[in-house]
Amino acid sequence: MAYRPNWHVITGGPSTGKTSLQQEMAKLGYPTVDEAARLVIDDAIAKDMTVTDLRSDEKRFQDDVVRRRVEDEAKIDPDKVSFLDRGMQDSLAYYRYYNFTIEQWITDLIEDARYGLVFLMEPLGIFKEDYARTETLDFNDFITDLLLEAYREYGMEPILVPPVSVPERVEIVLQHLKDYE
Repeated sequence: MAYRPNWHVITGGPSTGKTSLQQEMAKLGYPTVDEAARLVIDDAIAKDMTVTDLRSDEKRFQDDVVRRRVEDEAKIDPDKVSFLDRGMQDSLAYYRYYNFTIEQWITDLIEDARYGLVFLMEPLGIFKEDYARTETLDFNDFITDLLLEAYREYGMEPILVPPVSVPERVEIVLQHLKDYE
C-alpha cells in the first residue's frame, strides 16, 4: 500500500468548486495536480477530437483518466504537502456509477492509493456548464454518495466541505491541515 500522507485530495462532483479551491491552494504555494479527466479532454481537443467523440466510449475514457492520474501522481514529490484534484478512489466511484467492470489493473491501483486528507466538496446547488462537462446537476447527488463510499471503503474518511465561499473553503482546508500536521 502506498500511503502518501502529504498528498491531500479535493474531490466532489462536477461544478462543485474543486478547481477553484485547488487554484487557491496553489496561490498559497502548495503544489497541485490538475484533474486528470479534464487533461485527457484537453489533450483530445488539441488533436481535433470532440468531447462527444472522446466520450462515445465512456469505458475507454475512464480507463484513460486512470492512466493519466497514474502519470500525474508519479510526478509529485511525496515529501511535499500537495493537493490533487481527485484521487484514485474517484475512478472507483465513476466506474460504479457507469456500472463498468473494474479490471484487475485498476483495482490494484485503487487498492494501492492512500492519501492524507480527503476533502469532499458538497454540491453548490448550481451547475455551470462548460466545454468538458457532459453531466447534469442531478448527477452530483449520485456521484457525491459514491465518492463518499469509495474513500471510506479504503479507510479514508472524507471531510465534507459545505457550499460556502471559496475563502471559507480555504479556511476549512487550512484548519484541517493544521490539525492533521
